[in-house]
Amino acid sequence: MLNRKERKYYKKEELVKDGKLFYLFCEGEKTEIDYFYFFQYHYALKINIQIINNNGKNNPMGLYQNACEKLVKNPENQTPKYKFDDIDEVWFIIDTDTWGTQIQQLRQAATNHNNWFVAQSNRSFEVWLYYHFEQEKPTGEIQNWKNYLNEIIKGGFDARKHTKLIETAIKNAKANFSDISPLPDVHETQVYELAEKILPFVKDDIDKLLTKT
Repeated sequence: MLNRKERKYYKKEELVKDGKLFYLFCEGEKTEIDYFYFFQYHYALKINIQIINNNGKNNPMGLYQNACEKLVKNPENQTPKYKFDDIDEVWFIIDTDTWGTQIQQLRQAATNHNNWFVAQSNRSFEVWLYYHFEQEKPTGEIQNWKNYLNEIIKGGFDARKHTKLIETAIKNAKANFSDISPLPDVHETQVYELAEKILPFVKDDIDKLLTKT
């Protein structure tokens, strides 16, 4: 997670009052959060993104339980912490890891709610970051995606400057997604589906940034 000094980079503006909210429940506690903070803070006037603390529940069904506790009103939960409207969306951002049947359980549970989605990366979120720079899947097995990413990106991935390549990442990740099954194959990621929802809100500003650089 970004430290206090790094977060000064972001200018927190008053959130837009209308429009949908994106509630993000991330398995990871650092890389994913750093990435989406870029949009939550830098483009707060245009898009509402709420990254929910996972409270230590970083397994797939733990994330789902946390979402229900925070968002779903029912007889046992009369005052959830956050309001969820029909136009809002919930996204569970998970890695394949070794969760086994929990991933299918999460996917099935999500179908019981309107606008609840799963964005899975195989094997880790770094696969999504990889496609900000690369057009094709890597060859061979990657033992450690974090180390591999640091090898191909000088200085490593920096959410403060590389996140603006989101449109490139969407194109590359989508082109390399086999779509044979609902689950991403090795070296594939579904995060592009969430990114496609975010992009329209920030595209004009990102295009200006890219023009300047």
